[in-house]
Amino acid sequence: MDTLIFGGLLAALVVLYQDRPRKIILTIWWVVLLATIGLLSHHITSSLKLGLSY
Repeated sequence: MDTLIFGGLLAALVVLYQDRPRKIILTIWWVVLLATIGLLSHHITSSLKLGLSY
């Protein structure tokens, strides 16, 4: 999930430096945010035992 976040931020940065319209940057940002939320909700509700056990 970290790779998705950093890749999306890198893509937004590249678009920013190319002087593209702000709408493209916002679209990239929202797509990355929604994908991150979707992956996070999938990982939280998965059947993997991710809890700590002492």
